[in-house]
Amino acid sequence: MAKRTDNVEKTPEQLTQERLRKENEYIIKNKRVRRQTRRRTAIIILLLFLLIVGLLGGVTYAIMQFVDESQFRVSVSHSGTAWLSLSKDYEFTNPTSVMDVSAPQNMDECTLCNYLDGKLIEINNTDGAYKGSGSKDYYIATTFYLKNSGKDDVYYKEIITLERKYKGMEKAIRVMVIKDIEPPSDESRGVITVYAAPKSDAEGNTLYDEENNPLLEEVVPPGSINLEYKPIGLPTYEGFEFNPEDIREDGVWMTKPFYSDNYVTNSEFYPLRQGEIIKYSIVIWLEGQDDQCVDDILGGQVKMEVEFSASSRK
Repeated sequence: MAKRTDNVEKTPEQLTQERLRKENEYIIKNKRVRRQTRRRTAIIILLLFLLIVGLLGGVTYAIMQFVDESQFRVSVSHSGTAWLSLSKDYEFTNPTSVMDVSAPQNMDECTLCNYLDGKLIEINNTDGAYKGSGSKDYYIATTFYLKNSGKDDVYYKEIITLERKYKGMEKAIRVMVIKDIEPPSDESRGVITVYAAPKSDAEGNTLYDEENNPLLEEVVPPGSINLEYKPIGLPTYEGFEFNPEDIREDGVWMTKPFYSDNYVTNSEFYPLRQGEIIKYSIVIWLEGQDDQCVDDILGGQVKMEVEFSASSRK
């Protein structure tokens, strides 16, 4: 019969070995715990890193989407035999029906007075998108040509659509259209028209006069830079013309009000002879002198589309 050894007294050497074995087990267990803890910490850090990268990636994607959409489109629509074409040059080297014009990713405010007005001749003389100083930060400017490329005389209308607007930024936007019906004549650079939203109160509500007509905005409202803005006679406007109805009795340059909440303009039909070419320059900026150009519109957006619609009859 086997003898029980439970109560056998252990020698000092055996006790020492057992103590060392337990200490080694404790050390090994502690190493495992620390290794597992480090591994869990590393996993958490990795997950946090991936989450942050994912968020940043999402933000980057959103920004890229905004950049992709930070442009306005110029297009023509046809009806029957009424056929229009667009081109960046007068010779119509590459005629097209659609042109996309890049815009600043984030457009800061500026003013026509003492900033943009001195660039208008250069903008008007530059075919295609203007890339001069300030064009990446403060405004959009482009020059192009519209041609009746069909076989008959037609009628066409100018349509500028406010496709997207956010935080009331459209209230402070200016849209300048320079139309030259006889390019490349040196006698006239074209007629300038500036569109803007009507005057509004602090809450953004449109203001009306006694006859229920919307109150017009000045092209450059009075402010710290100037008291009145009168373009007639200024050297920087040499060669340009203005619609007489846009000049107030006291000589101040006034805007044309937006056609509606969704349209900058939706014009009447204009005649366009077969083969006739019209030159357009369009400049868009955020007018810093406007009362609606305030911090509340920071982060706002405006997206526009310019369309020329043709018809064989008025």
